[in-house]
Amino acid sequence: MKKSFAVIGVGRFGIALIEELANLDADILVIDKNYDKIEKVAKLVTNAICLDSTDIEALKEVGITNYDTVVVATGVNVDNSILTTLILKDLGIKDIYVKVQSEYHAKVVEKLGVEEDHLIWPEQSTGRRLAKILVSGNFVDYIELDHEYSFISTESTKRLIGKNLLELEIRKRFNVNIVAIRRNQKIMIPSSTTPFEDGDEILLVGHNTSIEKFIAWLSK
Repeated sequence: MKKSFAVIGVGRFGIALIEELANLDADILVIDKNYDKIEKVAKLVTNAICLDSTDIEALKEVGITNYDTVVVATGVNVDNSILTTLILKDLGIKDIYVKVQSEYHAKVVEKLGVEEDHLIWPEQSTGRRLAKILVSGNFVDYIELDHEYSFISTESTKRLIGKNLLELEIRKRFNVNIVAIRRNQKIMIPSSTTPFEDGDEILLVGHNTSIEKFIAWLSK
């Protein structure tokens, strides 16, 4: 089942996020009060609607509460971002990410109940990174090393649990390197015969295409 996302704000960050979510075949609602910006992304997404995100009745009408995750990616208007976040919290939306512009902005948004790891500092590359994290339930973290290679941490699944690197031949099959395991909050370097356990966080590096294939296999 597709994950669904509402993205509020179509700036540079918002466009990067929307494009990557579209590439990952997500169900996307885009909201911005600028019609020209809405037109730029309308063909990429499921729904693109021109409205003011501080209008609670308009948000209710477009079914904002039906989306799994809402990303507040509005521009430099901090007051608008804060009010939008407050409205979303009042509507009962639990999974909210907010692009913040300053330490003050971050503190206010945290006071409204947005978790620290759901605060986004504005970089265009972060939009692509966040999209991958949001769409894949397995990703714990994702860092682009360059345009071709990335480092990720991901949770162990039934594909791994009880097996080891020698049995799975992960490097040979997927051309990715598992460099460490975080188990019970401690980092360990696995040997070829170390069995994976439920709850392990797997740290690996590889070419982006190879990582995508490995994650697809891991999620089956």
